[in-house]
Amino acid sequence: MSLELYHTAHNTGKTTVVLIHGALVSGLYWDLVIPHLTSYHLLVPDLPGHGRSASLPFSVDLAARQIAQMIRLHANGPAHIVGHSLGAQVAIRLACLEPDVVNSVFVSGFGMFPQTSLTPYIPYAAWAMPRVENCLGRSLISWAMDGADIPRIDTNIVSPERPTQWPSPWSARTLIVAAGKGGLVPTKDSSGDAVKLMMIGRELNEETIAYTHLEMRHPWNRQDPRLFAETAAAWVEHKDLPEGFVKL
Repeated sequence: MSLELYHTAHNTGKTTVVLIHGALVSGLYWDLVIPHLTSYHLLVPDLPGHGRSASLPFSVDLAARQIAQMIRLHANGPAHIVGHSLGAQVAIRLACLEPDVVNSVFVSGFGMFPQTSLTPYIPYAAWAMPRVENCLGRSLISWAMDGADIPRIDTNIVSPERPTQWPSPWSARTLIVAAGKGGLVPTKDSSGDAVKLMMIGRELNEETIAYTHLEMRHPWNRQDPRLFAETAAAWVEHKDLPEGFVKL
């Protein structure tokens, strides 16, 4: 058995929800969302190579396997999986590789990085961007991001791999959200990627669906954490999504 991921657990509900963060942060990135999900037993891991799991090597496959192990050891049965950005990649891979531990999936900010002449430079850009952000005032970043509370990035983390191949179909019912607001700060997710991912997911589950929200930016779990939590809860409970979402 591989080494266990560091994780925190919250609440004592019967239904387990797993929150998977994106690149260059840690499970602490969910601190604004967690208070709005008190009805659920939450498991919040630090991905390999991140936070208090920094000593573990990162790959999407390894992260998925280790989260599956965490669910088997600590969840109340198959879990509802929520993944943001790189965490969305891990969530989908988890659903593909370990379907027995997955009840449903909600991902936001899923994006592919096809092989081009610029592909070798992506890690350098990912290395530079958080360092630039850390030089800016938090109030300036919040203003530019419509009030999103963006914490300082851990620049000791090496940028992890970015998958360049689309996943295989998976069987879990899945909600895919592409944040729709860009502008001066390029924080709009790819609706095209969301639709393509939806079509792959529908091969094994016709309930898989994709939406956009035109007022939300990529880190909308920091911009409107209550809305993010309400969206996750609605999907878990088979209820209508909150107002503002547009079907893709």
